[in-house]
Amino acid sequence: MTNFIETYQENFHQVYKICGVKFKIKCKKYEIFNFQKIDVNVKNYKYVHLMNNGLHSVNIINFINRYFDNSEHCFIFPCIMFYKTQVKLKGIKNVFYCSLDSIDMNTTNKIIIHGLFDSNLVKALCKHKYLLSKTYWFIWGGDLYSAPNSQMDNYVRTNVAGILTSFDKEIYEEKYGRCNSYFDVTYPHDMTADTVTQNLKEEGITHIQINNSADGTTLEMLDILSKFKDENIKISTILSYVSAGQKDFSLKIMKKGYEIFGSKFNPIIEFMPEEEYANYLASLDIYISNQDRQQGNGNSTFVYSLGGKVFLKNNTTVFKKYNSIGIKIFDTYQIPDMSFEEFCYFDENEKQKGILLLKERMKDETKVKQWRNFFDA
Repeated sequence: MTNFIETYQENFHQVYKICGVKFKIKCKKYEIFNFQKIDVNVKNYKYVHLMNNGLHSVNIINFINRYFDNSEHCFIFPCIMFYKTQVKLKGIKNVFYCSLDSIDMNTTNKIIIHGLFDSNLVKALCKHKYLLSKTYWFIWGGDLYSAPNSQMDNYVRTNVAGILTSFDKEIYEEKYGRCNSYFDVTYPHDMTADTVTQNLKEEGITHIQINNSADGTTLEMLDILSKFKDENIKISTILSYVSAGQKDFSLKIMKKGYEIFGSKFNPIIEFMPEEEYANYLASLDIYISNQDRQQGNGNSTFVYSLGGKVFLKNNTTVFKKYNSIGIKIFDTYQIPDMSFEEFCYFDENEKQKGILLLKERMKDETKVKQWRNFFDA
């Protein structure tokens, strides 16, 4: 009989598929998780990580458990967790799902918020204000750039003990004033050169990606690149993802992309597994972020580390920081005045210098040092 029955979880339902017929039973909010829900004894943990949904959370949990004492760290999801996230974290004993109201963090040394998107988390921190003096906010991007402008949100973001970010300190201080403390800390990279298993480069074709998500600035860049439509190019853009605070422009992007570039336009409309996505990114010659803020940095650094040319807006924090430390990033605002040859050209010495510096920043050893400095501070 087991050959005819398939069980799995889907959109907070337990699904039973019997002889091809689906039966769905709705789960209680917590039953879908393979993690402890209540009575989390955080008194045994020095560091409590409040996690945000998404696969980035999986990578940082695995990283910290690999390189640090996992008896000192626990990871709490106070929000609904995507099924893909659950599957990847199944069996990890220091991962929990519960409300902040159900735990006592008086003895915890540090609380680290990984992406401050959850309004319930903001409410809980306002309710338990004493926690803010040991709470540190790891900024993801959209949680800063598109943060709600309410009294409660501003209070929490202004009064955290410190921020963890490599690029966004300046933006934080423009919005909230001087931060109480600052740590230059980054996540481990999801992909490295070892993740690439297949060469998908097409000889004679310049493969260009615009942005890492389906937002309106892609439309502008399609117009700018239209002058190259008769060149041997392939224009790709990610439409399977919309960044926090942005509207979904997928249909408009697809319409304009095909109108201008025809069969040279390649919209990515489905999520790819990590290995497949790494192979895809490795096929890029040029990566353009036309977005107005720091985002998709993992994509751009990965492409750069493999020898691709990266364009960012010159007023973004990543552009400023990378160029200041010798990693040559090109200016998106200069593309309208470039010939195709100028657009594609990247001095080999400049490229290799940037790759060496970037690979050093991407090493696990570098990330471990950053996190250890923070934990021990």
